[in-house]
Amino acid sequence: MSAPNPDVHRDRSFGLAVFGAVEILMGLACVALIPMTLVGVALSPTMETEIVIPSLGLYAAGAAIFVTLGVGSIRARRWAQALSLSLGIVWLITGVCTMLLMWVAAPTLWHDLGAGAGLDDGTIRVVAIAINLVLLVLYVLLPGAIVLFYRSPQVIATCRRRDDDPGWAGRCPQKLLSLAVAYALCALSIIAMPSYNFVFPLFGLILSGVAGALCWALALVFCVALAWGTCRREIWAWWAAIGGCVFAAISSVATFGWSEPAAVFEAMDLHPDQLLVLEQLWPHETWIHIALWLVIWGSLALYLLTVRQLFNKGSSNP
Repeated sequence: MSAPNPDVHRDRSFGLAVFGAVEILMGLACVALIPMTLVGVALSPTMETEIVIPSLGLYAAGAAIFVTLGVGSIRARRWAQALSLSLGIVWLITGVCTMLLMWVAAPTLWHDLGAGAGLDDGTIRVVAIAINLVLLVLYVLLPGAIVLFYRSPQVIATCRRRDDDPGWAGRCPQKLLSLAVAYALCALSIIAMPSYNFVFPLFGLILSGVAGALCWALALVFCVALAWGTCRREIWAWWAAIGGCVFAAISSVATFGWSEPAAVFEAMDLHPDQLLVLEQLWPHETWIHIALWLVIWGSLALYLLTVRQLFNKGSSNP
């Protein structure tokens, strides 16, 4: 994308304020999920508080991220525009993939869950349509709108006119910033691993408990290091990411492709409600696991190859 001329553009300050307000509202929604989850745990006869603690941490982190970006957008800060765009891109990609996975791998998921809850077919259809519409908005339409708005040359020009300092985010190429945001979100998602008994795939082994926790701790450090190195355009971050893709692809295929689902579920030590959903989504054909993991890690490796030249400047960047 060519750099916009800051002297010739339509001022998008109002749009920045609107989208900033939307981001703040999303942050407040994350805050609201915390007491709602605790109330749900209190009303459930089987759910334990320890199970939802990781989720509460993710809600708190999401609230901090969205509120910070929202305030930055309202103030037309260049770092807020760059980070909002990067977050929107990662959110949209993962959202589309999640929707496709649910529709292809578990087309009857909502029907089965509704039937298990004792609902009639008519009610199940209405609930399924409503859930899919909500997920479509949250996973596709909302991040899609964020991407379309914050990538606009007019928005970029407005932020450049109102903010002289690009900050570290503004100095990082957008393609690398999006990659760094993806790494950071991967690190953040590791907070949820206690809910799955720290299950970690390692070349055919299913580690869990303390051993799995140590592996996930290393993975968290690795993701944070990749995010930091990518923002600085360090070449070692590129090589480490390529190595990580190869490691993760082989380990995931070797573990989930040939492990019995029952063994994986037992290691996860899931709540019955979680187990019910996972059983619906879990592919039972070996080739599906192989294809899925090769597509996931192969796509990342391919993207890394396309941005290889952006790492050339190395540590000369802040």
